[in-house]
Amino acid sequence: MKPALTSPSTATPPQRKRSSAARIATMFLALVCVSLLAVLGASIWSARQTSLSEGKVDTVNMARALANHADSSFDLVDTILAGVLEQVGHDGLAREPERLQAYLADMARRTPALQGLFLYDANGEWLLNSLATPPRGVNNADREYFIYHRTHADLALHVGSPVRSRSSGAWVIPVSRRFNHADGSFAGVALATVRVDFFQQFYDSFDIGAQGAIFLSNDAGRLLTRRPFNEADLGRDMRNGPVFRLWQQNGASGSAILVSAVDGVERLYTYHHLRGYPLMVAVALSKHEVLAHWRSTAIAGTAGTLLLLAMLVALGLRLIRQLIVRDRLQAELRQAQTALEATNASLEKLALSDGLTGLANRRHFDHRLGVEFKRALRDQSPIAMVMIDVDYFKKFNDLHGHVEGDACLQMVAHAVQSGPRRPGDLAARFGGEEFAILLPGTSLEGALAVAESVRAAIAALKFAHGASPFGVVSISAGVAMLTPARGQHPRALVEAADRGLYRAKAEGRNRVAAA
Repeated sequence: MKPALTSPSTATPPQRKRSSAARIATMFLALVCVSLLAVLGASIWSARQTSLSEGKVDTVNMARALANHADSSFDLVDTILAGVLEQVGHDGLAREPERLQAYLADMARRTPALQGLFLYDANGEWLLNSLATPPRGVNNADREYFIYHRTHADLALHVGSPVRSRSSGAWVIPVSRRFNHADGSFAGVALATVRVDFFQQFYDSFDIGAQGAIFLSNDAGRLLTRRPFNEADLGRDMRNGPVFRLWQQNGASGSAILVSAVDGVERLYTYHHLRGYPLMVAVALSKHEVLAHWRSTAIAGTAGTLLLLAMLVALGLRLIRQLIVRDRLQAELRQAQTALEATNASLEKLALSDGLTGLANRRHFDHRLGVEFKRALRDQSPIAMVMIDVDYFKKFNDLHGHVEGDACLQMVAHAVQSGPRRPGDLAARFGGEEFAILLPGTSLEGALAVAESVRAAIAALKFAHGASPFGVVSISAGVAMLTPARGQHPRALVEAADRGLYRAKAEGRNRVAAA
């Protein structure tokens, strides 16, 4: 029974065997660590989005409450102004001005939002007001709201920019309506001054954090009031601010993360435009404060996960060290296995060699052809082959005998072996008096040169051949080269070289021909 052979190309290197278990353990440990970190990252990101979503819900609810408060406040003020103008239109100012004066004072006293109620004639002079002791010599024709009504014929409610009251010195929001003479000409302005601190007190009741903000503005983009309060901000132009741009894009309400145009703080904003008035209210929570709880939770979770990972890595490294120790204890077994593999390789080498010529045998040649053909296909590189046949060898055997025939084949094999120059080339006995040379990465010209050198070397030996017309031993050689295509079989190269050999014989032998 022949001993089992192991191909050198398929044998597992000892070093790979030694490190495979440790490598797998290391890769598994790394995979677990990366997976835990990935899960942690996804969880942290999801929690962050949840915190931002909850913050948005809070701002939406607060914005709705603030809008309802502003709506009801300005509804009441508008109703009072409409009532005043109705009495002026019905009774006139000349009839019972004391009763109308008392009505204005009573409305101002009973309405928390109001600082005062006023009537001005077409020149800006005070006609009536709610003050007990109005200042003398005051004319309001220079005020923005008065100029607006004097130059606009509509009777709609107008909300102006905040001003300091000339009667009390307090900051107020002027809410006014125009009234006309019977002929439709401008008769004057009815004014209600809404206290800025009325809204401030309401805004202070909301928990918006240290960096939150609430503001009320009119459609002209003027800031009416804001928390945190700063006098310098009152009347500020907000038209180029991010909230106004968002309102212009999205309509009556919306939410977004924006950077404030007033203080540069990044916040979660929600705005609502009032239904019946040219006003907009917005509330914002600091993004930093909204994410504060998430941030502390994320830090704690990350620390716990990293601690777990550290313990896991320590246990994993201990396991890997044990695997390495186990490999060391198996060193003698591996050495014995290596020696056995070397013995098998030697036996395989003998099995792959031709006993007469010492060249590679047909089995070896076919195996190498398959390997080199696949490499040439992968690299798209050329592969060449030389097919050699001893001319009139049967006649040589008949004339000189088989002993001399063996000597002739050995002589030819020696010449064939001297043809290839590179480590990757292979000279083989193909069968009988046929030989083959495999030349990976060789052009047709290079293969022809190798074949011609072998033919010339044999001719130079002048080995006598009484049955040959040349008088000496000669060879015919066929050469083929191709760059393999997908689906092509290695035998295509052999068949092409064989055609070249037939061509060399057909042209008179003792020559080299390409397929």
